[in-house]
Amino acid sequence: MLNAAVLGPVFTSPAPDPIYEAIKAVNGGAGVLLVIKNYTGDVMNFEMASEMAQMDGIKVASIVVNDDVAVENSLFTAGRRGVAGTVFVHKIAGAKAETGASLEEVKAVAQKVVNNVRSMGIALTPCIVPALGKPNFTLDEDEIEIGIGIHGEPGTHRQSIKLVDELVEHMVGKILTDMPLKEGAEVAVMVNGLALLH
Repeated sequence: MLNAAVLGPVFTSPAPDPIYEAIKAVNGGAGVLLVIKNYTGDVMNFEMASEMAQMDGIKVASIVVNDDVAVENSLFTAGRRGVAGTVFVHKIAGAKAETGASLEEVKAVAQKVVNNVRSMGIALTPCIVPALGKPNFTLDEDEIEIGIGIHGEPGTHRQSIKLVDELVEHMVGKILTDMPLKEGAEVAVMVNGLALLH
């Protein structure tokens, strides 16, 4: 999977310096692939860290994961958000790296995953950001947020709770509209319990 994960404060991108230190720590000479979720702060800070590492002579490549079909060009992103699909990128790129593949080959495989993974989220409850100590939005007892982001960003709309079959039909419909599949195509499905802090 990953050799390092760089964390920032809850719902905040890590700063360039710890990312740079992680790049140096995991570099074994063949280079480092950065897997970045498509949020403006993440992209900017990882790019700065990449430039710092390259000035030190470390070979760095990066890919930006943008699997969320719910919202495009939000307050937090240019383009689609990167969410749960990142797990597939980590696992498949990691497996390719384990074979001794070059950085370019690992990046190509990771990009192929990015190009072929889609996701969509639903929130049943709001989350509490520790720095705020209160929910970052509210939902009534019978409401859900369709298309929520991983930091609690707004989705496409709110609606009353419906049967799970109807919700899945809506989500899969959005995904297949964005990435139509041919009959007989093989897919991997991940159902992710988006464990927001509450």
